[in-house]
Amino acid sequence: ANTLKGQVSKRIFAGNNSTYFVDRDGRTLKVIVQNTGAERLAEGQPVVLSWSPDSTVLIAAG
Repeated sequence: ANTLKGQVSKRIFAGNNSTYFVDRDGRTLKVIVQNTGAERLAEGQPVVLSWSPDSTVLIAAG
C-alpha cells in the first residue's frame, strides 16, 4: 500500500494551500495539500500519508 507514517514537525498556511513538514525515520518530507476547510493538522501530531498508485512517480537516486 502507498502509505508512510510520520509526525508533523512544522506547518505553514499559505492561502489555498498548506505545507506540512513530516518527520519520518530521521528524514523530513515536504507535503503540500490544498486547503479544503478540513481541520488543519497540529505540529507534533502523528500522521499517515497516503496517495493513489496513479500518483506515484519513481525518481532515480543520485
